[in-house]
Order: sequence, then C-alpha cells, then structure tokens
Amino acid sequence: MISFTDGAPVPAPFFLQLATAGALDEISNVYNGVRHYIRSRGLVKHGRTQRALFFAIYQTERYGPQNGFRLCLVNEGFEIGDAPVQIGEISPGQIEDDVTAAEKPIAQGTMEFIVLGEARSPIEDPATD
Repeated sequence: MISFTDGAPVPAPFFLQLATAGALDEISNVYNGVRHYIRSRGLVKHGRTQRALFFAIYQTERYGPQNGFRLCLVNEGFEIGDAPVQIGEISPGQIEDDVTAAEKPIAQGTMEFIVLGEARSPIEDPATD
C-alpha cells in the first residue's frame, strides 16, 4: 500500500504501473484524438462533461504508454469546445485550449499528469461534526 495522505510524494513507478496495467483507456495524442475520445464517451451534454474521466495519453506511433505517457483527469463540468485550430496551424503567440495542450508531443520515457477543468468542492464528512 502506498500512503500519500501526509503529503509524501507518490513514487514514479506507481504511475508507470497505473498507466501500463491495462485498466485505463490508452489514447493516442494524434491531433484531435483526446477531444474525440472525451466526446465519444457519451458523457458530454451541452458542451460539458457530466462525469469525470481518467485515461492515459501516449505519443502517436509508440504503441502505448510504456514508452512515455501523460495521465489525464477530466473533471466533471469541463467545457469541451471545438478544436481551436487545424493541424499545423498554431502560430507563435496563438492561444491553445486545454485539450490541445494535452495533445502536445510526449518525449520518450516522460511521465506527466494533466488535469482538465476545475475540481468539485469536496463533500463534507458528516462524521466530523
């Protein structure tokens, strides 16, 4: 068991195991792939996610997260719009959206974590009254 309740860092091998165990969907970072995956799950209504999603993004042509990955948490209520640009059209100083940033290249051996949207407020524990 790994405890990080006290703020202790979680060891990197734990994240590698999480990304490669096969329990998470593995999404290529091909242009618009992450956006398509989020929308195709049937959890988007009126442009916002209705539930949270958690998956691994890997570099296109590397055949999975064992060669580098970006874990992605999409919070409930995240607004998912259309792609802001077409592939290859991002110019210096142009603003990307969060999904486009999640699809950026992933270097060999990289282990990253990205969060899209804001976390919900925690529910208070009635036992602490």
